[in-house]
Amino acid sequence: MRVAWALALSIACCGVLPVGPVPRSGAQRALDSALSGTSAVAVVLGHDGRVIAMTRPEAARRLASAPGSTLKPLFLAAALRQGRARPETTVVCHGNLRIAGRDLACTHPRDVNVLDAERALAYSCNAWFANLATRSTPGQAADVLREYGLGSHSGSAGDESSGLVRVPASLAELQLLVLGLDDVEVTPAQLARAYFQLSRDLDHLPVVRRGLEGSIAYGMAHNAATAGVTIAGKTGTASDAGQTWTHGWFAGIASRVQERVVVVIYVPHGNGADAAGLAHHFFATWGRTAG
Repeated sequence: MRVAWALALSIACCGVLPVGPVPRSGAQRALDSALSGTSAVAVVLGHDGRVIAMTRPEAARRLASAPGSTLKPLFLAAALRQGRARPETTVVCHGNLRIAGRDLACTHPRDVNVLDAERALAYSCNAWFANLATRSTPGQAADVLREYGLGSHSGSAGDESSGLVRVPASLAELQLLVLGLDDVEVTPAQLARAYFQLSRDLDHLPVVRRGLEGSIAYGMAHNAATAGVTIAGKTGTASDAGQTWTHGWFAGIASRVQERVVVVIYVPHGNGADAAGLAHHFFATWGRTAG
């Protein structure tokens, strides 16, 4: 299975996401059951990078929205590879954070105030990642996202949105980009491709893997935790320009027995916890199916 995953990943890294008709698979049945009665949009990729389940296909390819904290593992992986951060890099989080007039106070427990890279990812610490932003130039940060296929077509369809990746013009804008709140918009299909590519990094960057697994076990994505399914995932909550409401994301890599999938769920008028809860319902049903 590792060989098939690596071969498919090499295709996705070149900007072409293999596509084909979405079968009525066990994953599709599980997704339909989990999202029934909701307005959520979701994409599930199999071990070869192909779409094996999807809801609201047009929205999955064309709805571009701020991704929030789902970008944090991408920036952490790049910073570790490039030597701009180390696993033991710590930041003291005082709980309060304001950037360009925005209140971005962390929501993790107040007694968790000294965080290294792994715990910062698990707890989605805004202060840690705002500090990480200062270790790169605006151009470098934008390049990280482009390397993960954001800001360009995922290859899933000819009419899809390319989203948005804009080079920040100030330090505040750079920090907001790293936090996934400004100068970036992604579609569910694009984010699925990015996490498919991220899956390769997890074999070489155990800190990122442990941080994402910690997010499920005790951190901000704990609503997605499901017995019998190994999950490395992240949530995100953000608002788009001109909106007074938030939307939520869950993005993750899950495995059971010999099967591995990438799952992205977008919830309009919701938050990351809502998206993680829907992911749990998907994983619980998927974990009982044969494929």
